[in-house]
Amino acid sequence: MNDSEPALKFSESTILVIFLIFIVLFRFIGIYFQNRSLSIGLNISKNVTLVVLGDIGRSPRMRYHALSFAQNGWTVDFIGYDGTTPSNIIDNPKIKIHYISHPWRLPDNIPKILFLLYAPIKVYSQILFLYWTLLFKINRPDFVLVQNPPSIPTLMIVQFVCWLRSTKVIIDWHNFGYTILGLRLGHDSRIVKIAKWYEKLYGGRAHAHLTVSSAMHRELMYKWDVKGAIVTLHDKPPKHFRRLNIDEIHEFLLRINLEEIILKQSIGSEFLPSSSTNSTLLTTKSLTDGTVKYRNDRPILIVSSTSWTADEDFSILLKAAQMFDNLADETFPKLLFVITGKGPLKEKYEKEISKMSMRRVRIITMWLSAEDYPLLLGSADLGVCLHTSSSGMDLPMKVVDMFGCGLPVCAVGFDCLNELVRHNKNGLIFNNDEQLAEQLIDLFTNYPANTAKLESMREKVSEFQKDRWDTNWDRKILPLLDS
Repeated sequence: MNDSEPALKFSESTILVIFLIFIVLFRFIGIYFQNRSLSIGLNISKNVTLVVLGDIGRSPRMRYHALSFAQNGWTVDFIGYDGTTPSNIIDNPKIKIHYISHPWRLPDNIPKILFLLYAPIKVYSQILFLYWTLLFKINRPDFVLVQNPPSIPTLMIVQFVCWLRSTKVIIDWHNFGYTILGLRLGHDSRIVKIAKWYEKLYGGRAHAHLTVSSAMHRELMYKWDVKGAIVTLHDKPPKHFRRLNIDEIHEFLLRINLEEIILKQSIGSEFLPSSSTNSTLLTTKSLTDGTVKYRNDRPILIVSSTSWTADEDFSILLKAAQMFDNLADETFPKLLFVITGKGPLKEKYEKEISKMSMRRVRIITMWLSAEDYPLLLGSADLGVCLHTSSSGMDLPMKVVDMFGCGLPVCAVGFDCLNELVRHNKNGLIFNNDEQLAEQLIDLFTNYPANTAKLESMREKVSEFQKDRWDTNWDRKILPLLDS
């Protein structure tokens, strides 16, 4: 035998057998120590792990989950990508954030073939980072709560790790991942059909399934036949989402200075009313007694939040705004649309907006911190939502935020939207730009003398505000954790 050759050689099958033995031992050792701890009555803290393959700072529902667990005495490990600062959880001593490396993001407009070539590389890197974090960087949790989508590779990894560590899985269904992939590749694509099969396989069994709509609940129960409890947990706004009083509106608008943003982003300055040091675009403060009131020449503040993705056709709002401007005479108030959010199509639409020339309408874009976003909503007169569901079964959280701040909404319609927006009750539903323009004309004809419809919708929105995230979560989720 040549001295340079290794003394031992392992075949691929031998390595596989050793790996499988390691996995089985890992699982049974974990189960043994878990049962041993319970049998001798050790006081073990309640641990939960939250997993989202997305920017934690831009995942409000998962952050609310983390806060609710922490408020109920659980220790939370939160796994996801960095990006936007998750300010409402970062200083919580019960919540530990574990950032994983973010794969390089490709532009949304790349050719399909490049997307297909890059996708396996991205999935492979996600598998490595997620496995390492779930197996070796966190304590064994009692539950893993995973957001879906993204489905690939998250569901497979979480199911395997939870089996290995004898942990219960809770899947929070925000949408169906295969339907989002269908927006890019086409719903008849073979890859999309494989993705649906994968999602059904690895999402089909869990301790519990949380859904954002009753329609999704029915889909999982009757068409997917999933195993495990199914609970509809509608999004609800947290308590700090509320309508501001006029003094708070004045202070907020003084700080963010909408006038300066309008001058930078819009053509012409004739839209702006004359201002002074004690005035904002909407309000003015008396120098004698310090009282604040709305300006008679103020514009209507309309807010829309967007992720600037393909499932929101923002051209609808731009066309509706132009139609309003063409039809509105001097008796109509001016309209100011403030569009918040980040996303891949933002630059495209900003270029279109910069070319628009309107007399009585302005559209500006801005990015707000998590603290300022509810303050803008709480200052506004109306919200606009352009979210359309890829599955027809998820509900726009931005509408929940607007309702939380007492804001009536005009929303583009889709199948299950009536679970949230009731036409002519707490908002208006439109299907195209012409209908949205008609709604704006109707709401602001003879304004401010005639605000009956707007005020009626605002009263209906106040009913939605009675049930908040904390009470809804405690009522729906706490029983699942004891079962």
